[in-house]
Amino acid sequence: MTSPVTVLDDAAFNSQFEQLRDLSLSPHRVRQLVAELTAPLAKLAIKDAPKDEPVAVMVILRSGMAMMDEFVAAFPDDANISVYHLGLFRDRQTLVPVEYYNKLGARSPNLKRGYILDPLLATGGTAGAAITIVRDWGLEKVTVVSLLGSKDGLSCVSSLWPEALELVVGKVDDELDSRGYVKPGVGDIGDRLYGTA
Repeated sequence: MTSPVTVLDDAAFNSQFEQLRDLSLSPHRVRQLVAELTAPLAKLAIKDAPKDEPVAVMVILRSGMAMMDEFVAAFPDDANISVYHLGLFRDRQTLVPVEYYNKLGARSPNLKRGYILDPLLATGGTAGAAITIVRDWGLEKVTVVSLLGSKDGLSCVSSLWPEALELVVGKVDDELDSRGYVKPGVGDIGDRLYGTA
């Protein structure tokens, strides 16, 4: 079986991503970089998107919001796209994902393909919870799109739904620290995006 993980191979992306590792950047610049880095990932993620079927874009609150506009803009103007929001956060003590918002509602039977947006895939807990939610909702194929993933997190998520899951990431870092953060990583991307550190 082939790996469900695709890592973007793009020198310009890699150079720009290294800027995101600078923890002194302003929230405004972090938001700019996340949006700019999303564009090439979106092109890679949607290359096999169905042409005449609806698709769902699932935004993980809050950090996935910074990816949404650029991701949706990668589709043709006449694409039938619905944008949904899932509120998930990782408990800082247990590292277990907690769902606090779910605005999925009733699913059209024609809606089978979905994309989950979250800039960072660390332990894989949040991505795994989102995948389970949308699978139970009835989607038949899902692509998780992240700027950065850890090796352990990607390995964990890859095994959840191997026949119907793809993971598209920009970069892969080797380690997680004791708090479940990617090393060297980019810090707490949600706090950095919105100036709440």
